[in-house]
Amino acid sequence: MPLDLMFMGFGELGAAVLEGLAAVHRVGLVLTHRPDFTGLGDNDVLRVAEAEGLPTFLSPRAAEPELIPRVAGLRPDAIVSTNWRTLVPSALLGLPRLGAINIHDALLPKYGGFGAVNWAIRNGEAETGLTVHLMSGEFDTGDIIAQERVPIGVEDTATDVYHRLLIRYPGLVLRGLSLLNEGYRGQPQDLSQSVFYHRIAPRDTRADWNQSSLELYNLIRAQSDPFLNARTDYEGSELLLKRAKLPKRAYCGTPGRLICHAEEGVAVACGGPGKVGACGIILMEVQPPGQSPIAARDFFPKMGGYLGHP
Repeated sequence: MPLDLMFMGFGELGAAVLEGLAAVHRVGLVLTHRPDFTGLGDNDVLRVAEAEGLPTFLSPRAAEPELIPRVAGLRPDAIVSTNWRTLVPSALLGLPRLGAINIHDALLPKYGGFGAVNWAIRNGEAETGLTVHLMSGEFDTGDIIAQERVPIGVEDTATDVYHRLLIRYPGLVLRGLSLLNEGYRGQPQDLSQSVFYHRIAPRDTRADWNQSSLELYNLIRAQSDPFLNARTDYEGSELLLKRAKLPKRAYCGTPGRLICHAEEGVAVACGGPGKVGACGIILMEVQPPGQSPIAARDFFPKMGGYLGHP
């Protein structure tokens, strides 16, 4: 049976869920951010809402005085949130008959907050997933309605995992709504296991060549396009690290030293001599300021320089 819904979300993730909802249920209002909100960029939700002929309301924080009476007048069965970027006021969450649900790109209670896929890969996780949960007064802490697990391969980038998750968003949201409508209220999260991660800024993606080979490799694949790339300093400029791989043999020495052309890339020392896991890393592709990505072998024709030293 179709439900009356209010949707709130942003970007490609929000658009995918909104399309899925509009095909099955009645969406009385779409709440979304302006494209320039906190520099997020284009908003695919607006495109979908226009194509479906759905009324929209542009908002930074869902806190406008006129919003509550407007939503109350719609008498929605549920609110659905996907990639909404701010904490939702409790007055809004209390309006729908069945409650408000959000879909989060992690297996809660772990990896709440922002950049869940990126942080999971940086931490070397072998799986992630999606969680549909009731919304509460804090980010990503409400009772869990439904979850789906997704593997992370040892060579997967954040882009690979993102697309693997993206195709699962609409189906899991629809499943969560069905369970909610059937009276299921979810399972409480074990908040003693809950972890909240902050938004990833450029400073958070800077390579530390004193780290192990695996830590640096995980950082670079976790920050693949279109996410903020890993970065380092080279000869006074910032250099983006686009692609890398773990070496077949160890390349060791002073952290950040460009050692040699190897394995179709450039071997860079890391970790420090004799340290566990300090096997070096092979840079495959980099991007200088204001230029296109370039093969590392071409960008570094000569060896002996150092990364990470302004």
